[in-house]
Amino acid sequence: MVRKTATSKKPANKPAAKAAKPEAAADKPATVVRAMGKRELIDRVVAASGIKKKAAKPVVEAMLKELGDALSRGETLNLQPFGKGIVKTRKELDNAEIVELRLRRSKLALAAAEQTGDDDTPDPRDPLAEAAE
Repeated sequence: MVRKTATSKKPANKPAAKAAKPEAAADKPATVVRAMGKRELIDRVVAASGIKKKAAKPVVEAMLKELGDALSRGETLNLQPFGKGIVKTRKELDNAEIVELRLRRSKLALAAAEQTGDDDTPDPRDPLAEAAE
């Protein structure tokens, strides 16, 4: 008895897989996924705030540490205009920790941040004092 085995060869007369519709590609802009590293974040903070890199670096590093610690503890983050982050799941591995975060961003908070970022006038609702020079 001869036993037939499954092969991965496709018949030559079978049509190729359907190509994506050009209309669908035109509807959605191409999204490029890029990861922003700590150096780029510090450079952006320096550019946005006008403070020196030497002063910004320890603040950004301390902020990232505190955010990571808060996520590890399962705390909810409410940092507008960044958004409100809720830890959905957490899993401890031998060499890592997996944290699934759900982030909700308010369109009103984003719009307000864009408006206040355009000029140099301080926002009267801002609870933080101006930095001493």
